[in-house]
Amino acid sequence: MPIPIARRMRAAAERLSGAVHAARGRSWAARAEDDGRGRVDLVMPAHDVGRFIDEAIRSVLSQDRPRLRLFVLDDDSQDDTASRVERWVRRDARVRLVRVAHHDPNAVRNDGIARADGEYLGFLDADDRLRPGALRDLVRSLERSGSDFAVGSYDRLVGSERRAPAFWIDEAHARERLGTNVRSFPEVMVNAVQWTKLYRRSFWDAAALEFPSGGHFQDQLVSARAYSRAAAFDVLARKTVDWRIRGDGSSMTQQGVRAAQVRDRFTTALGALAVLDAETDEATSRARLLQFLSNDAAIAAAELRGMDREAFDALGTGLAALAERADRAIWEQVPAESKVLFEFVLRGDRARALEYLDRGGLDSLAAPLVVHRGQTFVGLPFWQDPEAAVPIDRFRAAPRELRAYAEQPRRSS
Repeated sequence: MPIPIARRMRAAAERLSGAVHAARGRSWAARAEDDGRGRVDLVMPAHDVGRFIDEAIRSVLSQDRPRLRLFVLDDDSQDDTASRVERWVRRDARVRLVRVAHHDPNAVRNDGIARADGEYLGFLDADDRLRPGALRDLVRSLERSGSDFAVGSYDRLVGSERRAPAFWIDEAHARERLGTNVRSFPEVMVNAVQWTKLYRRSFWDAAALEFPSGGHFQDQLVSARAYSRAAAFDVLARKTVDWRIRGDGSSMTQQGVRAAQVRDRFTTALGALAVLDAETDEATSRARLLQFLSNDAAIAAAELRGMDREAFDALGTGLAALAERADRAIWEQVPAESKVLFEFVLRGDRARALEYLDRGGLDSLAAPLVVHRGQTFVGLPFWQDPEAAVPIDRFRAAPRELRAYAEQPRRSS
């Protein structure tokens, strides 16, 4: 069967199944005497998302676990977001609309948390989609393990097409892990977003979790505290959410090139490391520092084409603060493609940083491996360029780059 036809048939089956589950949920809400036991409460902040919110709400109400309540907090929307939610409220008693004017999604989430009283607590952005069966599997996992929270994986949603997330997300969710902890499996910390997690409400309260007001990357701080304070958590292998990548770049997490947002990215990263320093052990904190340098900081640096001078300076300041914490052992594990770019950013050499990007510096697999004095380097732009004078250790290949080169023939075959 051709793939497009199979995909359409699968989508039609999901819609039909979702409609049945939604009808069951409406029936449960109409007759149940609900004391909160077994119920999932989802908090959904919303601001000017009229184009997407129907799909987001439908994905929640179509879950095959009817015991749920959805708190949609409309944060002073100027479009038809609230009126769309009102239609859902009239249709399904599980939906609650709350109008607020916090102008801050973190304060909105805290407001929703204060209103929720179910056994389980989760979050979903109003432009994303919950995957079919996600709540069923998250709750089942917690019922099996007794853990404090469960975390699923996700895909990116571009238009109507699902695309894989960054490879480190898929690696962290390569297999199910029940009842693990952050010291045993620090790799999961790369999944720092809140909309992939389902918490026991009793754990959320006991761990004194809340969203710090202001900022754009506060998930980092909440996740650091949750991972640190949980006696155990579950890591699911399945995808639970489709994270929408808006074509207009208007979502909060897609606006990372303004100075304030660049500063906030690094402030929250440093704050998360401070939490891990205080509440875990050195190995866990070092693992997260490596993740920040290899992934988060690299993503921020790769966006410098869209940065003005103030944002570029903020990038350099934030990167320097992370770099101060890293020793040689950590730097040897950071990909060469990032280390060379970081060198120019830390020097304040924006011109060469941009040239490095223009010459394909972040496509390390296109560059040759070079063996020099028994060590392996990546022949990236500015390799052995005396004018640029980049220290040779910046070009040293990291383990994950060597793995990628080793897998390259298989990828092309």
